[in-house]
Amino acid sequence: MADKVIAKTDLRKWLAGMAADHDVIAPIGREAGPATWKDINGTQDIDITANQMVMAAKEFLLPVHDVLFRFHTRKGEERLEVPDLTNKSTVMIGLRLCDVRAISVLDAVYYNQGPFRDAYYAARRDKLALVAAVCDDPRWSCFCTTVGDLKEWKLGADVLITDLGDKIYVQPVTEKGEGLLQGDFFSSPSEDDVRKKSEVWANLLALPKRPFAGKDISKIVSWDDPVWEEQARKCIGCGICTFMCPTCSCFDIQDETTGSVIERYRCRDTCQFSDFTMMGAGHNPRPEKKMRVRQRVLHKFKYQVEQFDLIGCTGCGRCVESCPVNIDIRGIVSHIAAEPL
Repeated sequence: MADKVIAKTDLRKWLAGMAADHDVIAPIGREAGPATWKDINGTQDIDITANQMVMAAKEFLLPVHDVLFRFHTRKGEERLEVPDLTNKSTVMIGLRLCDVRAISVLDAVYYNQGPFRDAYYAARRDKLALVAAVCDDPRWSCFCTTVGDLKEWKLGADVLITDLGDKIYVQPVTEKGEGLLQGDFFSSPSEDDVRKKSEVWANLLALPKRPFAGKDISKIVSWDDPVWEEQARKCIGCGICTFMCPTCSCFDIQDETTGSVIERYRCRDTCQFSDFTMMGAGHNPRPEKKMRVRQRVLHKFKYQVEQFDLIGCTGCGRCVESCPVNIDIRGIVSHIAAEPL
């Protein structure tokens, strides 16, 4: 598989070609606020250099509102309606490596579970190609190099793109990705292109690491650490940290009746809400806020490590930037890492 470059002036041609055969989702810039994910047809100006979209890539794989089925109850017309999951293939372009890694985490939960594979997630994932951008200007909140190996993470993408200024350096990673690089607007990279691409990659790998880098937090963390109570006093339980997180995957299932139609749907939920673990008989195993604060951190740095052998945090920094009371997961885990074994 050969690397290629494409002039930014030809980017629309590439996108239009992909949009003819695939659904294409890309970041679209806004006058106010960060870019956001949108379906495109190739005529829009996409913001592939946006250093972080508001929402993570899970918005496509795990929609906020996902209809599981509808049951029509009108007498004589009773029938079950299941959503059509046979959509054409989809390309997401402009993800960051932290989002690519996040999809690997979601795959471990929803996709790689054999008989427990989620059919709705799998139908979207099977047809999804990922075109990921190498960050050339990480945000102040980013700490991806602390929680993982970016050289390993990039293998989860199908195509890797790097902004060179007036060009985009394009590296196919998989055969699926190579199939996306069709058109006479692609050319072979020059030595200068290769050098610039390597510099961007080296700068990203040089991102300063936090004190917990390389430490197995799952073996250090304490259930009774005072940090949980300390953070709980600040937390207002809004749930923004989990809603913005690219790997949080908790959901609720609701039935809603409208006229003669009953709709069952899956919707986003969070362990930070007080009623998340409320049971039918009224018992709640996590009645205190400190338990819920603890759950978020342990789930990412202990439970998923033990269950899937991977850290459930990708260092994207969304929770750090979004928290209205400035709770910083980096500080919490750094505190844990400082504790003796």
